[in-house]
Amino acid sequence: MKAVAEFVSDRVELTKLEPFTTDFASAASLSDKDLFALQIILEELVTNVIDYGDIPAGQPAAKVELFTKGDELMISLTDYGREFNPLLRDDPDTSLPADERPIGGLGIHFCKKLTERQGYERRENSNILTLVRRLHL
Repeated sequence: MKAVAEFVSDRVELTKLEPFTTDFASAASLSDKDLFALQIILEELVTNVIDYGDIPAGQPAAKVELFTKGDELMISLTDYGREFNPLLRDDPDTSLPADERPIGGLGIHFCKKLTERQGYERRENSNILTLVRRLHL
C-alpha cells in the first residue's frame, strides 16, 4: 500500500492530514496506535515546514509518501524549504520542568521516539526526511 499527498505553504493545508492518514490507515490495515503515531508525526513535520521553511505562501511546500513494507511503516517527507536537518538537533532535556526548557525541539523528539529509524538527505534543493516505524499488527 502506498499513498502520496502534496501540500502548499498555507496552514489551511493541515486540514488535508486527517483524511490522508485515516484513508491510508484503513487501506493498509494499520492499528489505531499506529494511526495515532502517524498523525502526530505528520502534524509536526508538515506544520514545521509550513511555519519555518521560508517558503512563500501558496507555493509547493512538501510531499509526503507513505507505504508499508512487511511490518514497517515508511514515512518520507520531501520539503522545498531552506536546508535543515532536524535530526541534528539535540534532544530536549525532558527532566527539566516545562517552563525551564528552551522553546523548540520537542516535536522532532516525539517523531524520533515514535519511530525506530530516521534518515535525512539534501537533494536537488530539497530536504528529504525518512522515518521508519515498526507496526503493531
